[in-house]
Amino acid sequence: MIPDKELIVKELAERGLYPAVTVFDETDSTNTRARELLKENSKTELLVLAASQTVGKGSHGRSFYSPRDTGLYFTASYSGLDYGMPVTFAAAVASAKALKRLGADTVIKWVNDIFSDGKKAGGILCERTGSGSVIIGVGINLEEPEEGFPEEISGTATSLSTGRNIRDELAVELYSELTRAVRTDPASVMDEYRSMCGTVGRRIRFDWEDSVREGTACGIDDDGSLLVREDSGEVLRLLSGNVSVRYAD
Repeated sequence: MIPDKELIVKELAERGLYPAVTVFDETDSTNTRARELLKENSKTELLVLAASQTVGKGSHGRSFYSPRDTGLYFTASYSGLDYGMPVTFAAAVASAKALKRLGADTVIKWVNDIFSDGKKAGGILCERTGSGSVIIGVGINLEEPEEGFPEEISGTATSLSTGRNIRDELAVELYSELTRAVRTDPASVMDEYRSMCGTVGRRIRFDWEDSVREGTACGIDDDGSLLVREDSGEVLRLLSGNVSVRYAD
């Protein structure tokens, strides 16, 4: 079922938010559509939603499985943001807060994954355009696909299975929280992120200088780097966007 544009526009307007909303029954990627719309639309605050994606984008060049009517496939764009705004972290905070408001129990896995019961329920991909806009894509698995998840992700992916259709309601809550987050103080965003991130304190595996290393996540720096203490006592800084982290415990 296509996202209810009329309802979403109405609910956002009641909150004083007026993005240009575009909905699709099916599209390749909401991030790709937002990038194209920005080229032909003078309004830079967009919200793009789809019932399904055929080429959903994930981080590190991966795809995001986006079957029809089982998830929220969401992209928002903003311009004029503080260049120091940690948009990926702001999007993670906004996602966790919006989901909590609707009764879903989730935590953030560094850097840009939404986890539920130890598995990935959602992801975030932020991109910048040549014109200075920021595109923020969020995908959340709301219901289990009828045929199940593909074999390659079946052991690591999950859905929130809230028992009711919250997709359009979540789109409104997420856009509201995201707009607040990207317009606030970057330091406040990072403080909220630290309080919601479940990675600190966990044993993790990560790629480092052509080898797989292991250690305990012990903090998150102001620039978003993950601090990891190896068993030797050495503390490494993992830069967001440059490394993949897996839980070891």
